[in-house]
Amino acid sequence: MKLLVTGSSIRGLPVVSIAEGEDVAEVRDIIYHAEAGAVVGFTLNKRGMLAGRLKQGLPIEQVHAVGRDAVMIDDGSQLVAPEDAPEAVGSPETERDVIGNDVLTESGVSVGAVTDVVVLAGRGGQVVGYQIKLPGGGEGYIPLPVQLAVSGAALVVPDVTRDFVCNDLVGLGAAVDEFRARLGIA
Repeated sequence: MKLLVTGSSIRGLPVVSIAEGEDVAEVRDIIYHAEAGAVVGFTLNKRGMLAGRLKQGLPIEQVHAVGRDAVMIDDGSQLVAPEDAPEAVGSPETERDVIGNDVLTESGVSVGAVTDVVVLAGRGGQVVGYQIKLPGGGEGYIPLPVQLAVSGAALVVPDVTRDFVCNDLVGLGAAVDEFRARLGIA
């Protein structure tokens, strides 16, 4: 069974070193690359009350696993100074956030508005879907579509996406495979 977590549930998680068993940081923000459909890294806070922001970031390549309760790294050296980090992590774009984007089908039907990203726990930071606010109210989840366009204001998705709106993360886990099979995506 796939463990899916929302991006907002990752914020605030401890970053734990496997080698030392210590909390070395806390996740401040998720750096998401919409066109790639993946988390590329994290900005970090120091641990403890009123600790403040860390200058170092955490590229996804340095992450051992993203779990429900912690982000695991091999050791404290996985944290990277901005000048040594991949550009997307060292100086993340601030104007390409998908949160709040309208989700429109290619035929012009609103599916909702993005409220969060859904990440497959484990290695790699793969985003498998979006949490959305439904047009009539309430929330739902859609599998990550083969996006036809990402503008910073709207995500344009295939019409078939409407058939895969789920009410919870468990339903989304099953829908992802079926959705990809229907579209011929590996």
